[in-house]
Amino acid sequence: MSHTDVYLATSTDPYTGACEALDALHFSVTGKNVYIKPNLTGGRPSCEGLTSDIGLVRAVLERLNGCARITIGESCSDTANAFKDLGYVRLAEEFPNVQLEDIRTAPVVWKPVPRSFHTAEIPFNASVFEHDYIINIAKMKTHSLAGVTLCLKNIFGFVPTRKQKLMYHPFIRRALLDMNQVVHSHFCMVDGIWGNEFDEVQSTPKKTGAVIAGDDLLAVDIVAAEVMGINLSNIDTYRMAFEMWHDPEINLLGGELDDVKTRYRQGALFSTRLRYLKETAASLAYRAVNRH
Repeated sequence: MSHTDVYLATSTDPYTGACEALDALHFSVTGKNVYIKPNLTGGRPSCEGLTSDIGLVRAVLERLNGCARITIGESCSDTANAFKDLGYVRLAEEFPNVQLEDIRTAPVVWKPVPRSFHTAEIPFNASVFEHDYIINIAKMKTHSLAGVTLCLKNIFGFVPTRKQKLMYHPFIRRALLDMNQVVHSHFCMVDGIWGNEFDEVQSTPKKTGAVIAGDDLLAVDIVAAEVMGINLSNIDTYRMAFEMWHDPEINLLGGELDDVKTRYRQGALFSTRLRYLKETAASLAYRAVNRH
């Protein structure tokens, strides 16, 4: 098996770390329609650990050449205000051909899943399939259902509405395998300058000082998880992903893991666990009467 390059930038600044990683990997995209998917949790600043820093997006935009269509999209609780509060509206004005998409209000297309783990078909925003290069910019976080929130989990944001998400979120460990078969990430980054540990709803920021990048989603997630002190082979989603796609041999470039490696606490507040119990019941009821 050939090795895949993953770059680890150790930095205290998201933009600087992203530029270092992108340039070391000779990242440049020319003449494609590009979709950029950050992880935005409301309008929370990235130092609170929940939201991808806009510096990573800026660094990517600076390395796109002659791309006629560039879309930055997300589907958080209030996407329009998140775009405004986090500076994406100004960023879109600065770079030509950039448009912002609130995935929650976008046209929907249902796509069949080639090898179903949870569902036969899934609704996505239609526009993502009008682009031929997808850049996945995740945040370094733990998640009580999915284990971690990295690039594999970030694809969940392409499911548009809250009700549609409800069909899959309680069963996210298998649903993510379905979603990533349909939407393929061509280049991946993880913002781990500030991450978030323990509960995914509550901000518990953990300063980590890492940006990870590469063109292989699983390889990038493996390195990010190692920084977090988490072995992805202990999470069934990733074990199945390694079996279905591949277990990558990684050529780690850049900084040393030991310089940033730490341990992210995993767990959830009682209120989060109660919320997910209610979600599971609602999901089963919703799936009983709706397409899925």
